[in-house]
Amino acid sequence: MLTPKDFEHSLRQLLPNPEDHTFLLAVSGGVDSMVLLDLFRSLNFGFQVAHVNYHLRGDDSNADQQLVQDYCTKHHIKFHLYEVSEKDERPQHSIQNWARNLRYAFFAKVRHEEKIDFLVTAHHLNDQLETFLINLSRGTGIKGLTGIPANDNQLLRPLLHFTKEELYDFANLHQIAFREDLSNMKNDYLRNRVRHNTVPELTQLNPQFLIQFGATISHLKQSNQFIENSVNKAFSAVIMKNLDNGFVIDKKKLMEHDPFLVREIMRKLGFAGDEIGKVIGAENGKLFRSKSFELQISKNEITCCRRTV
Repeated sequence: MLTPKDFEHSLRQLLPNPEDHTFLLAVSGGVDSMVLLDLFRSLNFGFQVAHVNYHLRGDDSNADQQLVQDYCTKHHIKFHLYEVSEKDERPQHSIQNWARNLRYAFFAKVRHEEKIDFLVTAHHLNDQLETFLINLSRGTGIKGLTGIPANDNQLLRPLLHFTKEELYDFANLHQIAFREDLSNMKNDYLRNRVRHNTVPELTQLNPQFLIQFGATISHLKQSNQFIENSVNKAFSAVIMKNLDNGFVIDKKKLMEHDPFLVREIMRKLGFAGDEIGKVIGAENGKLFRSKSFELQISKNEITCCRRTV
């Protein structure tokens, strides 16, 4: 069962000295973020709270806001609110992407104004599994299968190793009030369909599936880190000369590497799929452009210049 001590251990794995930093918690009012809020309060680290009211669910949206605001008032926690005006135009499609972009822009603004070190969200192991399955269904490499990072620059996710069931158990044990978003029960979105249909089927096959999945993700992350280190080492080895705005790759040395490493090096230059084969097999004088680089091909060299536009 999740305890404050377990949570502190998880946080310290991401950040060895959390007491020396400040945090902004993204709190929606759901069980995940309300448990996150209560855990942070129990540890007495310096933090503030941010909440976005999109006014997409009428009175329910206002009730979410009120719950978070009341908790912060009761415990003397600084509370930041962004309310989307009901008159503002909503997109007809991709409402989730619109909402996500809006809230993360707000979080960044608060962090900047308040000089807060880290944003903290309440993503958990079930979220990780859903992301894994979605990426798998769309086709992805090993990096895509590693899912959500626990430490993503100034964004921390210390609950990522805990299950949704553990969060519910903690909330019930400590009598933490939370809100249920009934829209999550609908199968309108791919993530909800994965949550309600695919995951239960997998859990039926193996009741310990979620826990074992957590171990699998850990192995995948280690494998991905090893691959990234190997690619970076190979990349450095094929650079024969640095330029003011780029570098020159030794074509012969590049082709001596395993095809997988060659492909990953080309990905670093912004090329993917069939483009990679075209670049590698190109005649002298050919020019290729990605979003980040312009490549000039010669017999023994590939001149790589960073694009400014």
